[in-house]
Amino acid sequence: MSLSPDSTVLAVIHFSGHLSLWNIPSFKLRGSWKQEEQPGFDEINPEWKTSLEKRKKIKDKEQYQSLLDVSWWSETALILARCSGALTVSSVRTLKNLLGKSCEWFEPSPRVTSAYDGGFLSLECEVKLAHKRSRLESSVTGEEDDGEDDSDSDEETSAKARYFGYVKQGLYYVTEMERFAPPRKRARTVIKNYRLVSLRSTTPEELYQRKIDNEEYGEALSLAQAYGLDSDLVYQRQWRKSTVSIASIQDYLSKIKKRSWVLHECVERVPENVDAAKELLKYGLKGTDLEALIAIGDGEDRGRFILPGDLDLDDVSYEDILSMEEEMEQRKEREAKKRQELLKKVEFSKLTLEQKELCRSRLKLLCYLDRLATYEEILGGPHAAEQRFDAEFFKKFRNQNIVLSARTYARESNVQALDILFTYHGSEMLQHRLAILCNFPETTSPHEYSDLLPKAGVDKKGNLALIPWEESRHRELDWCEVPECRGVVEPSPVDDCHFLYEEQPELERFRSSRPSITLLTEWYLTRAQDIESNSHQVDCSLSLVRLGKEQNIPGLEVLCDDLVTMETLVYETSCDLSLTLKDLQQLRDIDKLRLLMKNSSEDRYVRNLFQWMVPFLHRCEGRRVGSASSLLKEFLVNLAKDNLTLPLKIFQHSKPDCHPKILGDSDQLMSVALECIYNCERDDQLALCYDILECLPQRGYGAETDTTKALHDQVDTLEKHLSVAEVLEKQGLQKPISFVKKSQSSRDEAYQLMVLLTRHTGRKNPPVSETVWRSLLQDLLDMQQNVYTCLEPETCHQVFVESLLCSGREENVRLAGQLMHCSAVSEDTPVSVSFRGKAHARVSYSRSVELVLAAAREYFNSSATLSDSCMNLARSCLLLITDCPSLIQEELDLISALSRLEQFGVKVLPLQVRLQTDRLSLIKECISQCPTAYRQSTLLLSLARLLRVAGDDEARRKGQVLTLLAEQALHCQDFKASYIHCQDLMAAGYSDGWDVCAQLGQCETYSQLSARQELMAFSLTHCPPSSIQNLLAASSSLQTQVLYQAVNYKIDPSQARRTGSELSEAGAVVPGSVYPSDLLHRTTARTLEVLSNTSMTTRAVLTTVSDSHWWRESLSLLRPLHGQAADRSRTGAANQNTDLERQGCSPFYEELFDDPYVNTSEDVYSSYVYAPQEDFAEVLLRTGKLAETNSEGQNLFPATEVLLQLASDAFPKDMTLALAYLLALPQVLDANACFEKQPPSALSLQLAAYYYSLQIYSCLAPCFKDKCSPLYRADPKGLIRLVTKHVTDHAGCNWNDEELQALIGQLQLYSERLTDFTQAQVLQGLGRGVDVQRFSSDNQYKKETILGLAETLDESVYGISRSLAHRYSIPLWEVHMTHLEFLFTDSGLSTKNIEVRMEALGLFETLKSDPESFYTHMTKYVYPSIAGPDQLRILFYFTLLENCGCANYLPQSAMKPDTHIKLLKKLKAVAVGLDYKKLTDEDSDPLKALEPILTSQNVLSISKLAPRIPQKGGEALTSSAVHATWLHKLFWKGDQHVLKKAPQSDHDFLHAYDTCAKYFDRLLPVDCVHFLDAITFSPEAANKLSVEARLEITKRAQKALKGISDKSKKKGNDDRSENSASNFDSALTHVQQSLTHLETLSHSFTVSLKTSQEESLRKYSSIYDLSRSERSKVRQLAVTMAMDGQPLERIEQLLAVAVGTSDLSPKSIVQDAVELIVTALSGDKDVLKDYADPLKVLEGVVAAVHTNVQSGGNMVTSEDMLAWLRPFCGDDAKPVRPRIEVLQILEHSFSLSDQDIHLLVFFRSQAVLKACWPNRECEMKDVENEEKRNSLFLELLESSNKWEEFQHLMLLLQAWPPMTDKSSFSQINIGNEVLTMCRSLYPTKHKINPQCIGNICSLLLDAGLKLPALKLMTESEDEHLRKLTQDQIKNITDVTEEVCDSELLSLLLNAGMLISCVDTALYSSLVSHMLAQGVWDVEKAARDLHQAGHSAQAGSLLLSYRGSHPGQLTFNSALAVIRKWL
Repeated sequence: MSLSPDSTVLAVIHFSGHLSLWNIPSFKLRGSWKQEEQPGFDEINPEWKTSLEKRKKIKDKEQYQSLLDVSWWSETALILARCSGALTVSSVRTLKNLLGKSCEWFEPSPRVTSAYDGGFLSLECEVKLAHKRSRLESSVTGEEDDGEDDSDSDEETSAKARYFGYVKQGLYYVTEMERFAPPRKRARTVIKNYRLVSLRSTTPEELYQRKIDNEEYGEALSLAQAYGLDSDLVYQRQWRKSTVSIASIQDYLSKIKKRSWVLHECVERVPENVDAAKELLKYGLKGTDLEALIAIGDGEDRGRFILPGDLDLDDVSYEDILSMEEEMEQRKEREAKKRQELLKKVEFSKLTLEQKELCRSRLKLLCYLDRLATYEEILGGPHAAEQRFDAEFFKKFRNQNIVLSARTYARESNVQALDILFTYHGSEMLQHRLAILCNFPETTSPHEYSDLLPKAGVDKKGNLALIPWEESRHRELDWCEVPECRGVVEPSPVDDCHFLYEEQPELERFRSSRPSITLLTEWYLTRAQDIESNSHQVDCSLSLVRLGKEQNIPGLEVLCDDLVTMETLVYETSCDLSLTLKDLQQLRDIDKLRLLMKNSSEDRYVRNLFQWMVPFLHRCEGRRVGSASSLLKEFLVNLAKDNLTLPLKIFQHSKPDCHPKILGDSDQLMSVALECIYNCERDDQLALCYDILECLPQRGYGAETDTTKALHDQVDTLEKHLSVAEVLEKQGLQKPISFVKKSQSSRDEAYQLMVLLTRHTGRKNPPVSETVWRSLLQDLLDMQQNVYTCLEPETCHQVFVESLLCSGREENVRLAGQLMHCSAVSEDTPVSVSFRGKAHARVSYSRSVELVLAAAREYFNSSATLSDSCMNLARSCLLLITDCPSLIQEELDLISALSRLEQFGVKVLPLQVRLQTDRLSLIKECISQCPTAYRQSTLLLSLARLLRVAGDDEARRKGQVLTLLAEQALHCQDFKASYIHCQDLMAAGYSDGWDVCAQLGQCETYSQLSARQELMAFSLTHCPPSSIQNLLAASSSLQTQVLYQAVNYKIDPSQARRTGSELSEAGAVVPGSVYPSDLLHRTTARTLEVLSNTSMTTRAVLTTVSDSHWWRESLSLLRPLHGQAADRSRTGAANQNTDLERQGCSPFYEELFDDPYVNTSEDVYSSYVYAPQEDFAEVLLRTGKLAETNSEGQNLFPATEVLLQLASDAFPKDMTLALAYLLALPQVLDANACFEKQPPSALSLQLAAYYYSLQIYSCLAPCFKDKCSPLYRADPKGLIRLVTKHVTDHAGCNWNDEELQALIGQLQLYSERLTDFTQAQVLQGLGRGVDVQRFSSDNQYKKETILGLAETLDESVYGISRSLAHRYSIPLWEVHMTHLEFLFTDSGLSTKNIEVRMEALGLFETLKSDPESFYTHMTKYVYPSIAGPDQLRILFYFTLLENCGCANYLPQSAMKPDTHIKLLKKLKAVAVGLDYKKLTDEDSDPLKALEPILTSQNVLSISKLAPRIPQKGGEALTSSAVHATWLHKLFWKGDQHVLKKAPQSDHDFLHAYDTCAKYFDRLLPVDCVHFLDAITFSPEAANKLSVEARLEITKRAQKALKGISDKSKKKGNDDRSENSASNFDSALTHVQQSLTHLETLSHSFTVSLKTSQEESLRKYSSIYDLSRSERSKVRQLAVTMAMDGQPLERIEQLLAVAVGTSDLSPKSIVQDAVELIVTALSGDKDVLKDYADPLKVLEGVVAAVHTNVQSGGNMVTSEDMLAWLRPFCGDDAKPVRPRIEVLQILEHSFSLSDQDIHLLVFFRSQAVLKACWPNRECEMKDVENEEKRNSLFLELLESSNKWEEFQHLMLLLQAWPPMTDKSSFSQINIGNEVLTMCRSLYPTKHKINPQCIGNICSLLLDAGLKLPALKLMTESEDEHLRKLTQDQIKNITDVTEEVCDSELLSLLLNAGMLISCVDTALYSSLVSHMLAQGVWDVEKAARDLHQAGHSAQAGSLLLSYRGSHPGQLTFNSALAVIRKWL
């Protein structure tokens, strides 16, 4: 039993097989079926019919028919299981099998479960009997069978077997023989398998696939046929499961209809045998022939695989095709003709993509077929190929680059295979032939592949050329291989042979199919060198070169010779194994020759010479004639340098009588021998030299030529040289022969040799005898005569004599004397006869003197004392010269001086005396040793002469000695003797004697005043400046004494007898005047009185004179005298410089000043007559100061008034003297009185500042009195600046000195005056338009002006700005900063010049004091002015920031200056022209800055710097991004080195992409994606590239990324890295979407957009093209289309075409557009910045929706629009007008119901009321009908009093339906209301302008409201409006209340428009109104009328005004009164 899922029905199975159904819970029988009534109860499992075991069950099938289990599939279906295993899902009503015609079969007696989730479970049990093991029947072994041969008794047995079985059984029963016994049966093993099977509800497709997966192909085909499914899937599975053969092709592949799948299998699958492989390829070719191409073009293929003849594969068997193919071969001609006809139908230039793909497949199949044929040839032919075919290898071989295969064969040394490749694939291979041959292993002998080597031969023209390779083809050229087809199918064939040259780029030059002979020669040379370099197999290299020579390749001889030499070195000479051919080639021939003979032993040297060296020389001779002899010569000469042994062997084997000879030419033998001997550097080879000499041919041997004669002469010379060497060796001085030859022509070397030889003899111990000396002289003379002819014989004598003199022996000295002329007169005497009786010339006299002096000085210097033996030898040498010249005498005097020194007790070495440069020190030593030496002046002067003190300057010598003597006498207080010596000094004019004279002159104990005065005068004349002060003091003291002696003489002349000469001398030095006695009597009355009454000493007199009372009386005399005579004498000259514009100076210093003023009265140089005139003040000052000096400052002279007067007088004529007077003032501040009197000038003010600077400096840094202060030598300007700066720096400091404080105040006062004075002159002189008054009053203007002056390169102007800044307390920092900013921005200077100027001006020292301000200013003003590409200036900018320490003030995210500096230094070299500012700007993209300068040469360098370059957000730039940027540029613009030409066509762009793809491994996945998007989905890509090209690029990119991703996965990159597999997966997903999107561009919808005539549609096409089907972009495009008002159907088509936008719908798009519009209406204008009016956009959207609804669409309904817009319209916070207009748009577009209309009116009303009357709640009942709306309007109108409220009332009326009853508005005067509103605005700031008033009046006039319009126009003061008013008034014909009232008349009169209204209907009303009101001036109005020409009207007005009777108002009376009253 089983209960239904809803528990309402119970299914019951009875044992009888009866099935019943019962309702629950009523248990009412619902239905029942007997077993016979049940459908399919007797069905038998089809498998039972095919199995013997199961067939038995059919006999008892009744027991299997009953039901076994039941369950529920659903409430209406039962699951029934029978004992037979049949299972059905049957209907509850009819028990019809719902599974189909047949039931599902299980093992017998299955159990089932209830259905769940579309399926149920069935449990079955499979019972099997285990197979029995068979026994072997063997008569040999006799073993019995344990069972039947057939282990399974149930298996079918043939009739014959049963018959024999029965016979055997019968025999056994009869005979009971074991032989016939039946086999014993074994116990059977039962195996039960329980299965739980799930049955599920499925679709035919799923079941079909499951059948295929279960390999139930028959049932699958049945399903396919039944349900119309694709039967290809069955054949595809069968094909893949089977091995490839002709049969499998027939059975399976030929039945598959899908062309792409069949071609893919033909192309990709590789069979296991060669025949099948060939057959499969041919089958593929049949389906890609012209018939299929044409069928595809005609659209008849429907994707089917079409065989020739356009046969239907469903109707024709494969055997028939084969027969057709055989028939075609028989009818070849007809087939060719047919093929030509088919080719005519094909236009290759118009092939579709499918046709191109078919051609590509055919080309690949043809390629594989050719490769298969080649592979057969390589394996040895078809028969060998059947045995040796390797499918895996062929799969690799056929896809592999043929060049790569050739390289592999070359590396394996497979010559045969390579030969076959060259033969059958020459078009692809032969251009790489040389490069492939380079891949043979270097150890492989070239003879093995000699057949492959290029050969040269003579062509028809007789030129040497390459013999071409004999090529062959496997087949004829196919139609798809013609250029026309290939050019279309493969427009840009990729050269994939670059790998061949990657490892060896140098082989690229050998890439040529027809290389030239020069290139072949170069290849042979290069390859041979590479073989030797890589393997050191010299024999292989040599074999290759020799083979090349055999192949007629020229230019290999040199390398062949080098390899032969290398072979000899390696295999024979045992040289260094590290030697390479390259090393050998770099050697010179001579080095090679040395290397050959280097390891040869001495005993085998000659043998090796003939074996190695001679052949090498022959080879060299063959290359260059004459090189053999030169090489041999050079070799022997170099060999002879160290040893002559081996060259001797060679010479011995080159003798004339020797055969064979090494040196065959006798001339060569002699020349080489000579050069070897002379080049030998050893000095012990003399014997070998003689042996070589013996090997040379004698004179007369052979032919006599000039060369031979010259060589024999050189041999003779060699003999002489050898004789000299022999002499030297005999004397123990061995020298090489080369030395003799070199010194032969050198006089100096020859001389040195002679000296060396004689000195060496003289140094021998024991000394040699005279005989030896004589022999030596003879040898010298022989050497000179034979060899050293450059020397004179006299020179030999001189050398010989010199050696004798220096030998240290008396006898040798005497012997030397015999060989010299000892006096000038002896040169004429006969020569002496000596030395072997021969007459020898003696040494000349002059030379003899030199030799004697040299020898004597040497002996003198070596002596210890005067009694030394050497001193005797010196004297003996000197005495050899009998006439004693000066030099000899000087040496003798020096010897004599030694004895004088001993007399004074001075002990000193003779050498010290000679070396003593200061001989005077010896005199001093003598004086110090003798106290009374000053009395022996004659002796000391004689000693000084002998010592040559002061050289030959006798006067100086005498002065020095006398000075020493005078000092010694003064020291001994012998004044007389000292004075005598001083007199001699003064008489001689010896200036250095001043000191001793001064000492004596200052000696108080020396009473001779005149002598002392004379001495002091001499001392003052010749003393140095440093001593003048002290001497002057002493002189003044002495002068004072003399002066008052003269005064005493004036007082008492009788004293003249006592003083004698002193008085007369004193009188000469008294201060002069015209009348000296009068001056003294007049000015020194008190002194004369005192002196006349008392007899005092000189000191007493001075004390009296210094009394203050005396000076006051004297000064009282100064004033009247000075005011009269003195002034009169100076007035004329001084007036010339009273303004102090020029600096006065003494005539003596005139040349030191520029344009000075010189007083002509002071000129003492123009004439010889000069009488100095001293005024009284000068005399008085001089006298007083002398007295003050003498009192040592105790009695001060009150000189202030005198000095001030003198300074004032001196100012115009001598400013320096005036300053001196002021500096002498006792009180410093008293000088101010003098300065105040001077006229203001630059000089006077500067002098005042200088004066106070001096005083302040002296106070702050006083100078010691015993030192000369440098203060007064300092530059005055510098001193002023220094003191001013110091004072300023210490402003506010407590100086603790009132006087100093006062001085500082005076300095500041005069500095300010000078600054003001200078400023006035400077500012006026600059001519820069400076406003002086504003400058002095406006501080800001003053600061800006001063800083503006700093913006200059003029040093003077810049200095002015600095001084002004200092003057007005403007920080120097700002001046320097302004100047620096000017240098950077407007100076035009280069960066280097700016740096130099900064350094020169010291700007940085000031600026770095405030780094924060410096950084702020530089960043704000300087940095923006620097050009981005000016990297040098930017580097300098950041260097300044770094040096200033601004790093701490930069933002945290900003780069530090040091980082900038490092980056700039690196970029400067590799990124010329880079805009560095854009690169580092935080708001810009650094990649855009890098792109213009990126090239293939610098991209790698810049990419390494990328991590230092920041991006937006603070992240660093990546190397990948840099490369991506460069690749983008490379793709579009090309590169000079990588892609020299910018791409133009699709072919070029594909090639450009392939070039870029090589660098993908440097990019991150995300950058790869960005790059691909840039070249496929950018506007530039859309314009320049076709869709096919972009599609191809994307496919290639996908493949490349896949390869890189696989490599990355193999490397095992971390998932967190940027190159992780996940990133590659996302990139691949991105590329796949791009690919899919590009495929959609061929959709009919996108094509229609692109080809549309409408610009907007083409724009949509462009946007969609670039969107890449990204959801956001597609959505944005759809929203844009919606807002543009495009039909919804078009938007729907767009969303359908786009990829991955299934979640988007037109409804969601329209909703998004509405939301954007609502946002814009809410106030966010940027949302719809491309649309002027959002409401217009909404109208378009609503119209599109309305159109769609009208056409029956339901994408968007009116209810949707209302639902989306209702929240906006009901939002009180939103503006009212947009909400109302939105509602109006909806109302106009949709047919709303009455309820919606009422709701719309309510929304409008509510919106208006909430905006202006928030307190008034609006309800539905307020607007439900017109009456309620009228009441609401009146209520609101009553409460309104603002303009805004009236505006909202207007909006409210617009929002309501039109009113039918207008009576309620009749009471409102619109004109007056408008007039009132306009007038209310007059007193406010919102007063309406005339234009607006004009517009309002126009509206009023149009509405018929003329009166308010006239009033508005009249009230305005605008002339245009008043003119309009006049025009309107003129048009009035009838004066009524609608056009005129009293207010208008008053307005017209006020506006003065009476005259303009004379001719109008309003004139009379105006006159009446004027007279009635009495406000206006009637007489003035009448006068204006009269002047305007309206006299009658004027008179009439006056008459009326004056009360005339109306009867008198006539025309005549009016005119009369005008003349009378006006």
